[in-house]
Amino acid sequence: MRRGILRGGSSPFALAGALVLAGALASPAALAGPELVRVDGGRARGVVENDVVVFRGLPYAAPPVGDLRWRAPAPVPRWSGVREATAFGNACLQPKPYPGAPPLRAEQSEDCLYLNVWRPREARGSLPVMVWIHGGSLVSGAASVATSDGAAFARRGVVLVSINYRLGYFGYFAHPALTREAAGRAPLANYGLMDQVAALRWVKRNARAFGGDPSRVTVFGQSAGAASVEALLISPPARGLFQRAIVQSGYQRGPFPRVSSVAPDGRASSEDDGVAALAAIDVRADDAAALRALTPAQLQSLPRHGLMGATITLDGTYIRDDMFAAFRAGRVAPVPVMVGATGLETPAIPPDFAASFQAAISKFVSEPERLSLSDAYGGRDALELRFPSDIGFVAQMRSLALLHAAHGHPVYRYRFATLPTAAAKTLRGLPHSGELPYVFGTLATSRWPTEDRDRVVSEIAMDYWVAFARTGRPSPAGRPEWPRADDDSIMLFGDDGAAPGPDAFAPSLRALSAIIDPRS
Repeated sequence: MRRGILRGGSSPFALAGALVLAGALASPAALAGPELVRVDGGRARGVVENDVVVFRGLPYAAPPVGDLRWRAPAPVPRWSGVREATAFGNACLQPKPYPGAPPLRAEQSEDCLYLNVWRPREARGSLPVMVWIHGGSLVSGAASVATSDGAAFARRGVVLVSINYRLGYFGYFAHPALTREAAGRAPLANYGLMDQVAALRWVKRNARAFGGDPSRVTVFGQSAGAASVEALLISPPARGLFQRAIVQSGYQRGPFPRVSSVAPDGRASSEDDGVAALAAIDVRADDAAALRALTPAQLQSLPRHGLMGATITLDGTYIRDDMFAAFRAGRVAPVPVMVGATGLETPAIPPDFAASFQAAISKFVSEPERLSLSDAYGGRDALELRFPSDIGFVAQMRSLALLHAAHGHPVYRYRFATLPTAAAKTLRGLPHSGELPYVFGTLATSRWPTEDRDRVVSEIAMDYWVAFARTGRPSPAGRPEWPRADDDSIMLFGDDGAAPGPDAFAPSLRALSAIIDPRS
């Protein structure tokens, strides 16, 4: 349950005191403090933590429970008094975390549409806003994870917003009964994506309450969060809600599933997937009300999602194109984009995932075609080392960057290859998610011990991310100029800092993309 919403006592004296306090807080003078704001739903009080003010657990939509399950997010109900925004809102329901997953630092609930805001205590002028979308294969994660704490961004003059969104079967689900109920009048399937758009609309309406500029919003995310940013870039309802985008290790190849029909690659419809998932727990209800009557525990017992997690659907409203088709045609938000990946996203495919990985890539590259890439990679050893990382993340980041640039939009590519000394004992490159503690200035949350040189790289990375949020160009004063993504130019974040130059992996990525992009 949500904790600490309103303060007050149960005795008549405590109630009288609460009423006096509420009256005082209603006055303009009392609402002038940096920790007091008026937002959708009412007044809220954050907490001052040194030079930063944090607002945790602010609702941006109504709880998506009961009759609101599997519907577009509804407006926030109003509350009376002052809401105490001091504790994180519930994380969205999700499977048991994998070993080594960062703690969510919040209870789980189907009531989970909350966001957090960090702002400088002494805000001056109208500040750029950055909206963070967490990763987790669209089935796990939360805005409350310590790695994405926004205090370091706020100290650099940014309003940082992190959001929850519905996950797994709660957020990405279709069923014939829901389609019949909607009757073409309501969006379907992509409820998690609808949440993200609703959160961006909330930011547009409420940014000024925190000293933010609603005309300078950067949406950024990593992994499934990056795939979400890609989806927002091609989503008509998201158009105009952000002015820059940062895509950190995104992924998406091949056609999206369709709501009711088979995809061009033969993939089953999202409706069929939903029916099959419910049948696995012996649920064959064909009525929307009966589906919404299923308990959260029943839905959490559905089969786990596969290698790529939950999937966005081409629904005709929020998503109207397959990803590569949209980027090829230029049906993408005309905004500057930063895009990149880590030094070695996938150091090795775990044996448990080998069969799933092979099945996933077989649609795009055959084994003889893969082996034919050895020369472009500089030998078989390099191919075996880098191929999983490249086909999963790096090649897609390069291809979408060049497609967006070809339509005249500013694009900036990077590779984040800094590797902590302790990690270098066992790894040959920075793995998936490894850049996050550097980007957020939260090195204390790193899975490896860090040193002074890691702190230097973190400061440099934050300089570039914040400069991009301010101006649409990652060009902080006193730092090397970041070239636009033409002719395979990148910014390389290495052990000694950041340096622009040609992408050393361009020949192999070009050869790989020549095979897989036409099939994507």
